[in-house]
Amino acid sequence: MELLAWFSLAGICALGAMSPGPSLLIVLRSAATGPRHGVACALAHGAAIAIYAGITAFGLAVLTTHSPTLFTALQWGGAAMLIHLGWKALRAPAPEPGAARAAAPALSLGRAALQGFGVAFFNPKVAIFFTALFSQFVAAEQALSTKLGMAGLAAAIDAGWYCLVTLAVFAGRNRRWLSDSAGHRLQQLFGVLLLGLAARLLLTL
Repeated sequence: MELLAWFSLAGICALGAMSPGPSLLIVLRSAATGPRHGVACALAHGAAIAIYAGITAFGLAVLTTHSPTLFTALQWGGAAMLIHLGWKALRAPAPEPGAARAAAPALSLGRAALQGFGVAFFNPKVAIFFTALFSQFVAAEQALSTKLGMAGLAAAIDAGWYCLVTLAVFAGRNRRWLSDSAGHRLQQLFGVLLLGLAARLLLTL
């Protein structure tokens, strides 16, 4: 796989990890308990992502050999899915001003890790996202090391992002370092970037 393709893959994986959703909420709740809890949650979440990414990469490689027409259709559907995710993020409503935030309950390290793994592994949208994503980069002639590298890249970016979130929460534990308005603007930025990457992928099909 070419270097530019690796950068594109890394970019979409990063946007997928950084997009606000249930995973971010779970990691934030764990990080609010303590940095070790947040890191445990982040690493477990990355492990679940590695499983999904690995299964998807190998499954799509088989599909390219046995049903190239279906694989092409899946590529177009994947690009459409990325456009949908980008548009949804771009058009997300702004949060209500002055909305109250619930306090995070205390939890054990094991439970923090279990929650991080569960919120990724049992979320069907994660499987859809990786099918849409990896269908743009998987080819029948790719080596085993390339497929493993794709899965590892997705997992490392995911776990790394949520570890950064944990550190940010720990650093700003005594002040409100990220307002609701800033979070909403960040989500809109992710939407624009997702749409841009989806457009680039469509041009390569």
